[in-house]
Amino acid sequence: MKVLKKNWKYTVWLSPGLILAGMSAGLISGSWQPIPLAIIISGFVVFGLWLLYGAYEQNFWARRSTKIGSNAILATVSLLLILGLINFLTANYAIRLDLTESQQFSLAPQTEEVLKKLPQPVKLWIFDNNQNPRVKAFLDNYQRSSNGKFSFEFVDPLTEPGKAQEFAINGLGEYQLQSGNKRLLVQKGVVVGFDPNQIPNEAKLTNSLEEIFSQRAPKVYFLQGNNERAIQEGQGGMFQAEKSLKDKNYTTAVINLKEAKNIPQDADAVIVAGPQKALSDEEVKALTAYLDRGGNLMLMLDPVENTGLDNLLKNWGVTLEKRLAIDASGGGQRYGLGVTVPLVQRYSDHPITQSFGNGTSFYPLARPLQIEQVNGIDQKPLIWTSEESWAESDLKSRSVQFDPTSDRQGPLLLGVALTRSAGTNTQAKPSPSPSLSPSSSPSLSPSSSPSSSPKISPKSSPSESPKSSPKPSPSKSPSPSPSTSPTSSITTKESRMIVLGNSQFATNGWFEQQLNGDVFVNSVSWLSNPNQKILSISPKKITNRRINMTLVQAGILILTWLMLPVIGLGIATTLWWRRR
Repeated sequence: MKVLKKNWKYTVWLSPGLILAGMSAGLISGSWQPIPLAIIISGFVVFGLWLLYGAYEQNFWARRSTKIGSNAILATVSLLLILGLINFLTANYAIRLDLTESQQFSLAPQTEEVLKKLPQPVKLWIFDNNQNPRVKAFLDNYQRSSNGKFSFEFVDPLTEPGKAQEFAINGLGEYQLQSGNKRLLVQKGVVVGFDPNQIPNEAKLTNSLEEIFSQRAPKVYFLQGNNERAIQEGQGGMFQAEKSLKDKNYTTAVINLKEAKNIPQDADAVIVAGPQKALSDEEVKALTAYLDRGGNLMLMLDPVENTGLDNLLKNWGVTLEKRLAIDASGGGQRYGLGVTVPLVQRYSDHPITQSFGNGTSFYPLARPLQIEQVNGIDQKPLIWTSEESWAESDLKSRSVQFDPTSDRQGPLLLGVALTRSAGTNTQAKPSPSPSLSPSSSPSLSPSSSPSSSPKISPKSSPSESPKSSPKPSPSKSPSPSPSTSPTSSITTKESRMIVLGNSQFATNGWFEQQLNGDVFVNSVSWLSNPNQKILSISPKKITNRRINMTLVQAGILILTWLMLPVIGLGIATTLWWRRR
């Protein structure tokens, strides 16, 4: 025992020896466990025992200063342990409170439900040359709610051209989902005009998550046989529109009702895009039968042409005007367009358009619509022109001017979404009612120009632009003829229809301009997925809390702010002076 006490002070040198030996073994072997790590820990243990024994021999623990110092050390260590525990719990079990009025920083309940039920991991690739903190914060919400199954990664196409080529991106701001070998385009990139502060739309991203894991691809048929827009490249074709549907995992096909006679049972939606000839009675009957059994129809009808669909549309409460929409707001001139290309920045609160805000879309050579209420049919206007627009009745004149005796003042309705409930009589009698009008006027904010422009270029604009809402003119509204109504029947399922007074907006060149492609794709999605609830996620609206004051009011407020400190300073100075 005496030998141990006498030589104990030399054991301290064993500690650094063990530590150095353990570090050397770890560096040489390239593995730090288990032997190198055990040797290093042994060195620290020896050093600790040496300190404790030395303190005991010197009666170190009985001193008053030792007790006070030990208490301070224990208190400090305890505080550090508590802070470390809090930090650990916060990092692993984070609790976030969104105290904003409209829950700006929270996901919708539909999104959280989709994320919790993800069947397998999915990754979102963001092709951008900078990591936007707002986008990252938005996607962090997805990652937290998915239990680790959703992840995302920013990729700079300039520094990683191989990855950009692998995904065949079109420009900055492109988002693509990947799950296994399956990929899905969420948002197409643009070459110019990309807003780096743009945050992905929640409805679009969540909808894409559902689509990439969908076991069934919706099938969409394009009607042909009456000189409709062809599915081909080049001007006037709909190759880009069809490709966008395929990128969304849709299956597309062409159908000619002169040959097929009936719409196939696997049709989730049928698109009639700009027919140049009137549809025959047999074709109209086939479309009517398709709607009666719960089908979904998208009609994109250009001006002047006789489509043969007037009776079908009349039973749904829609009337196609034989006029041309003229936009004299001047917004199109910023894009190099004439007044025959209405620039639209006014949309309704419908699942198709509710996320558009004040975004821009173009409808070259469009015809206005009018709607009348019909029992059993829910009518939701989608797209409105500006208040400085009108429906031109003289289509042959080169000088287009507003004529209050024959033209109809805007805003003009260019698109409507209709839902007919099951059990509805297909020969409903519409009761006239004024056309609906939008609630707010748009603000122009163009960012890019389209690749083509219409051929018609009027030489003058109207001299007046009244602000009244559109109302159907009794003298110009067509009166339906009861004798031409089809035989009445009762529908067995809910059916949907979208009517747009233009088809050129979805053709090659125009499709990629601003929100044109979104209008088309969202419309097809709404038609082909009637049970889908994700598309109806409402955008978060920020309440404007700003106080608008005049200069006089602002001056009084500033004077009030300065008055109290000045009064307090004066009182303090007076008291100080009296005490002297």
